[in-house]
Amino acid sequence: MKPLHLRIACVLLALAAPFTLSAAEHPAVAREMSGVWLPDSRRSGRFPPWPLNAEAKRAAEHYAQKYGPIDPTIDDANISCLPESLPYSMRLLAQYPFEILFTPDRVTVFFEIYGGVRRIRLDPDPGSLEVLASAMGQSFAHWEGDTLVVETTNIRKEGFGIFSGNPPASNARRIVERISLVRNPDGAKQLSNEMTIHDPVVLTEPVKIQMFYKWSPDIEVGEYLCQQDIWDQNVQGSPSSVPWRQ
Repeated sequence: MKPLHLRIACVLLALAAPFTLSAAEHPAVAREMSGVWLPDSRRSGRFPPWPLNAEAKRAAEHYAQKYGPIDPTIDDANISCLPESLPYSMRLLAQYPFEILFTPDRVTVFFEIYGGVRRIRLDPDPGSLEVLASAMGQSFAHWEGDTLVVETTNIRKEGFGIFSGNPPASNARRIVERISLVRNPDGAKQLSNEMTIHDPVVLTEPVKIQMFYKWSPDIEVGEYLCQQDIWDQNVQGSPSSVPWRQ
């Protein structure tokens, strides 16, 4: 029989093994995914027409009748520094960078736009967490081979879609992303994000889109103070200093 201290050591190693593996399951892939990326607008897809069910269509039409006509130069939540919910930050085509950081049991994504932060848990057993709905939602991930599969729920609901590009959303919205390393036609490193949006309360079928991001090691994620724009407009006497109709 092994000495007591060796038996205790073996038990401790066995208990720690799942957590060690979750953090270092794919260290080489994680290192390659870490760093700064830019949207590849030319290669990335666009959302198809949203397959809204009859009730969602009626809700969209009612919203348009009640709050229309829509003036995109004024009726834009972004102008008032209100960031849209996922999948906005991951399907952005404008050239705002984001940075991916892997730490034990977590992936953190820092977005330049709106200074957003996304926390993706890699816990093998996340347990039950009660959190408020948010723009980034609640994300958990696991590895399938060299692909990072991220599932996000608890996403804050947004408007009906003309300004944001998002359809009506329900509490059942769930986004699944399959993120992997690929090469563009020139052989440069890229990230591929195969995104599927599920919302059986609103959509007749899931919506899919594939995004690509360019490896950008020479770019830093900058400081984005959206409120500074509104303050500058106010100082300059701009009539749109408060960008909502009175």
